Amino acid sequence: MRESNFEKKISNAAVTRYTSLLIAAIFFILLLPIYSVNFLLSILLMKAPIEKKSWIDISGSRVELYQWRKGFFIDSAVVFNVLKGDIGFVGNPLLRDNISIPKIDNFKSPFTQPGLFDYLQLHSLTGLKAEDPQTLLQKQAQQGWQADLSMVVRIFFCRLFYSSKAKQCDARSVFGIQFSNCQMEEAVTWVLSASNLPVCRSAYFINANSINLAADDDALFSVLRRSNRNFIDGSGMRLAVKKVGVQLADNCNGTDMLPILCEQMEKSGQSLFLLGAKPGVANKAAKLLIQSYPKLKVAGAHHGYFSDDDAVIKQINESQADIVLVALGSPRQELWIDQNKHKINANCALAVGGLFDFFSGNVPRAPLWMRELGLEWVWRLIQEPKTKFYRYVIGNPTFLFRVYILNQALRGL
Repeated sequence: MRESNFEKKISNAAVTRYTSLLIAAIFFILLLPIYSVNFLLSILLMKAPIEKKSWIDISGSRVELYQWRKGFFIDSAVVFNVLKGDIGFVGNPLLRDNISIPKIDNFKSPFTQPGLFDYLQLHSLTGLKAEDPQTLLQKQAQQGWQADLSMVVRIFFCRLFYSSKAKQCDARSVFGIQFSNCQMEEAVTWVLSASNLPVCRSAYFINANSINLAADDDALFSVLRRSNRNFIDGSGMRLAVKKVGVQLADNCNGTDMLPILCEQMEKSGQSLFLLGAKPGVANKAAKLLIQSYPKLKVAGAHHGYFSDDDAVIKQINESQADIVLVALGSPRQELWIDQNKHKINANCALAVGGLFDFFSGNVPRAPLWMRELGLEWVWRLIQEPKTKFYRYVIGNPTFLFRVYILNQALRGL
């Protein structure tokens, strides 16, 4: 006989509970030497060894968790809460001070208790905007203990590299370039908002490659400095802004932005023009976007192999497009927008790199688990080893050298 859904939920809950107890017991044994030191320190200082700290989970429930008063890894005392059954290793997200957890309207929890680890925590660590929070938690509730364990390992990896105790701020400067530190929805709102400027607004996605190019190209550096908006893209830049004491909100890259942008443009009625990539790629991407977003208005498309700027600009203006996506590769796309934005009648022009290759289906996107770890660049290197070798194999170490040895992130290029 087939198990009913109710029986499956009970079975999954029991397995999750036993798994949490098993992992908690393992952690307790491993941490026992530290616990002993912390306990002795408390006795010497004549203080209670453990205190409670109040937390709020995403459903609004208050949770009191243990922490050591003195010693090392003071938050590790939460293992006792897991052993008591107050909290699971996986469950409802807790609202942490140093991790941005998005607010979910009309939240319906798929869990019976809060947890130390969750998908929102994982995605917040790298700023990933792949799925909406409610969908992520529903997915988490349906997965088995093996997937739970894999998720916890990924969280530890991301905490090691990307976690920061710095506070979020609206905008800061890195490598001498101002950037906007915002959530993806805020970035999309800015792109689509009305402008009182007499010229088309420019917006760029700054990544490690952009910084390496700008270091050797004064023209590109100047263009990035005078843009209307710069968004931070990629795990390398997340490490750089961490170095300057800033915690990033979302990883605002063009590939994750476009679906949200298209959804909002369906509602607003604004139109899109695709400029760039090899002949036929922009048109193919436009057709596939319309299939996914039937109400989206694509005003036109043109490949990136052109020499007559004025003819292309005339086509854009005649299309009456509101937003122009420019995929000419760096630094050409940034320089092109900066040189021609005073001629373009659109509201905003975005430099989007290889975006059309992804949305035309020519280049597959990295698996979600790689994007969760901030390793999408590894996937792109595997897909295009010859064309991406210098950018990643040479460029990434060069970028990290700039950040950690030369401290250029603090001082500018």
